[in-house]
Amino acid sequence: MILKSMQLQKPPHTSDLDRNIEHVMARHPSVVLAILFGSMAKDRARNDSDLDIAVATSTPLTAQTHLAIIEDLVLAVGRPVDLIDLDRTHNPLLQQILTKGRRVLCHDRTRYAELLLRMVYEEADLMPYYRRILSERRQAWIGT
Repeated sequence: MILKSMQLQKPPHTSDLDRNIEHVMARHPSVVLAILFGSMAKDRARNDSDLDIAVATSTPLTAQTHLAIIEDLVLAVGRPVDLIDLDRTHNPLLQQILTKGRRVLCHDRTRYAELLLRMVYEEADLMPYYRRILSERRQAWIGT
């Protein structure tokens, strides 16, 4: 596997990293949106940090394409890659990506807006239940 023989590199400068990601995504034309998130998006990466990136595609992301993008990114940035398919991601991870991530590529603003809208709808629909469950668990833990 690529990662076993790869030595981790120093975290690249933000503009270099963005260019590397854009270059890789150009080889995968179905990718219409790429958002960098996690420590590398915040310029807090360590030498052992992975690259966290989320993508939206114009067609469903196949396992083969998913792996090809990961492989290309690993070779381009010299570190492990965690690739998230935005079409299969929900809150709270979707919210973290969209609110704290950095857009590196956006060929379809409508698609980006649709993801933001989905995030808001999920927040309105599901988060009250999520918060209630967490509150009940906290109370059960404190009460024991």
